[in-house]
Amino acid sequence: MEVEAVGGLTSSPRVPIQPVGITAELADARAQLREAAPSEHWKGVQEEVSRLQFEQRMSPLAALHTVYAKLASGWLPHVPRS
Repeated sequence: MEVEAVGGLTSSPRVPIQPVGITAELADARAQLREAAPSEHWKGVQEEVSRLQFEQRMSPLAALHTVYAKLASGWLPHVPRS
């Protein structure tokens, strides 16, 4: 049996996939939160997002927005001393 080789995609360059819909909203909210949070507090910020999702039954997007608002009002999570 002979198998013919399949040619590569030479006619059009590959374009990265752009998220749309809720995926894009989550990515944007997470990026804004990351920019707003001091790096030494990032782990605590992520834990607060998770806590709100679990304890308050918030959607991921609502939890991200809530924590962003908390940061904007001056809240910072506790950083344990090493």
